[in-house]
Amino acid sequence: MTAGARTALDLARRFVHAVEAKDLGAVSDVLAPDVRQLFAQSGRASTPDGIAELISRRAKGFRVAHLKGLDEVLAYTGGIFAKFDPLVWRDHRWHAAEGGGAAHFAARGDMVVARTGEPYRNDYVIRFEVVDGRIARMTEHGDALRYAGLGVRPNAAEFRALLRDLAFPRRV
Repeated sequence: MTAGARTALDLARRFVHAVEAKDLGAVSDVLAPDVRQLFAQSGRASTPDGIAELISRRAKGFRVAHLKGLDEVLAYTGGIFAKFDPLVWRDHRWHAAEGGGAAHFAARGDMVVARTGEPYRNDYVIRFEVVDGRIARMTEHGDALRYAGLGVRPNAAEFRALLRDLAFPRRV
């Protein structure tokens, strides 16, 4: 494994653990100032073959939201901290991208909606791209419709991210 791949895996793990710990400072520490976080509707994150296709980029999802910049990503993340308790993923699977500079995380969310006590389970594949020792881009594949079905009101950052892609969905 290359040094770049080790760095990408380390930063991705630090990000996931910081989110699970609801530590916004630790989340901020691993992100680039101009970080982008993309969300894609994809049913492929729930099967081993689908996960492999997403990781290899043979499969894509439809982008449904796009966060721009550190402040917006942190505002969204803080909102997620408030929406879910606990906020954890199970069955972590990690993959380093060939050539380094990126890592993938696949897992099943095991969360509870704080407001209602309703369990929330979703499957995720997240690609972390690293530039100059910081996470510069995250692309999260999951069932966005399942998330929307919770009826949890988006915060301002999440709402802006949704509006960016409403008229022009793209494949990512």
